[in-house]
Amino acid sequence: MSDDELTEIRRRKLEALMGENNDKGVKKLSGVTEVKDSNFEEFVKSAPIIIVDCWAPWCGPCRMLSPIVEQLAEEFEGRIKFGKMNTDENENTPMKFNITAIPTMLVFKNGVQADRIVGAGNKDFMRQKFSKYL
Repeated sequence: MSDDELTEIRRRKLEALMGENNDKGVKKLSGVTEVKDSNFEEFVKSAPIIIVDCWAPWCGPCRMLSPIVEQLAEEFEGRIKFGKMNTDENENTPMKFNITAIPTMLVFKNGVQADRIVGAGNKDFMRQKFSKYL
């Protein structure tokens, strides 16, 4: 078996463990949708207010922010839709939005970028930032 075949098997097993996928490859994890270059435009137009957390697995502040994003996704459920984009796996969107530091939170209102938050903040800070778009 080749390395590519093993990688594909691992990927499918991971997807199965992490939850159901729709036919566009969007994974929903604890109220936060995994966003990719291929579905980014569709995702940011899928609700009036969208927050996209741009992160990378090696980024310490990103890992600290992740549970806060998940908690806020539950808190704002039905009012704000949250997504996460791994910038190591998706290069086009971060380049398009000139993301040069992570974590970066992109805020979209009615499909148009309304704000950008660079760096990790505590839950109250993030809640305040997001609440102003409601």
